Amino acid sequence: MKLNYCVNCLLPSTKPNIIFDENGFCQACIYHRSKSNKKFGIDWNEREKDFNKIILWTKSQNASCYDVMVPVSGGKDSITQVHRLLEKDLRILAVNVDYGVKTEIGKYNLERIALMGVNLLIVRPELILHKRLMRIGLEEFGDPDLLSHALLHSYPLHIANQFKIPLSLLGENSAFEYGGKKEIAFSREINRDWFNIYAANNGMTAKIISKKYNIHYKYLWQYDYPDEIDLNPKMKNIFCSSYFNWNSHDNLCIAKNYGFKELDNPREGTYRKFVGLDEQINRLHQYIKVLKFGYGRATDHASEDIRLKKISRDKAKELIKKYDLQPLGKKLSLEICNFLGYSENELLQIIEKYRNPNIWKKKKSGEWFIYNHLEE
Repeated sequence: MKLNYCVNCLLPSTKPNIIFDENGFCQACIYHRSKSNKKFGIDWNEREKDFNKIILWTKSQNASCYDVMVPVSGGKDSITQVHRLLEKDLRILAVNVDYGVKTEIGKYNLERIALMGVNLLIVRPELILHKRLMRIGLEEFGDPDLLSHALLHSYPLHIANQFKIPLSLLGENSAFEYGGKKEIAFSREINRDWFNIYAANNGMTAKIISKKYNIHYKYLWQYDYPDEIDLNPKMKNIFCSSYFNWNSHDNLCIAKNYGFKELDNPREGTYRKFVGLDEQINRLHQYIKVLKFGYGRATDHASEDIRLKKISRDKAKELIKKYDLQPLGKKLSLEICNFLGYSENELLQIIEKYRNPNIWKKKKSGEWFIYNHLEE
């Protein structure tokens, strides 16, 4: 199987939900053009005016506890989300979901949010159950973040609903920033359709997991989208990226003004030093993505940097070849084994069953390689 790539960036045809136009451009690149095309694209000044109108609406709701809820990880993006709300005289609740794998630098960066003038609520799921869900995701779907990703999106919205918080400010609309169906990509609000595709891994919702693995839904409700918020006229749940030009490097500059720390050296899987800092399991998710689809996090980051004209296509290929195919490190493997209760051999066997034989080939020496990797 030959991987085909976007003619502009280097996202491959194997990427889930990717769409190419008749000229070979992926939707992420097409949408990106609308960010800067002054004649036919997005007018960011008008978008900010729209945002300010939403802020006025929010204040008019006279909420009893908080005016706005922001889901946060402590990363550059969530710090930027909070930044967009400061100096607007709002009572802000930042909500962090911690399922037990936070790093020291992640804890430090999360603390920066508590120092920005907002209330920070850290919630933790029941860990025996959550570890079981991570194992189900890894063993059955090749994704240890299957339910974690859903939880990160849904639990803060449940909290906003329970506190009757009128506005929730999420981060980026993945369908727009990374490519997806137009009707979802251009939506400014999160809804069930978006959640099912981009948070619940193409419809693998908590209700389906509940039935399939005989786990009563009363233990999984916080992993599912709170449908009642779509029917509540006193709640708005919007993407920050719909009102402010979403750019990883700009967000990094904003976050650094609040004391955000990046790594001294890149971690496995990418050349960036300012992403994936808060927890470790996502590295396993990204590694299995390489085995399944032939691309990883370095491809995502290099493709964004091509769109931003920060690197050339040739430089992007060089970075992808160096970082995307890095094997899972032994130290991290041991940490994951200890956390989830696997032996090293068990973890290796689970991971290897997701290596796509249509993409990966083996040399006579026993070394794996991707057939026609980055060849066009």
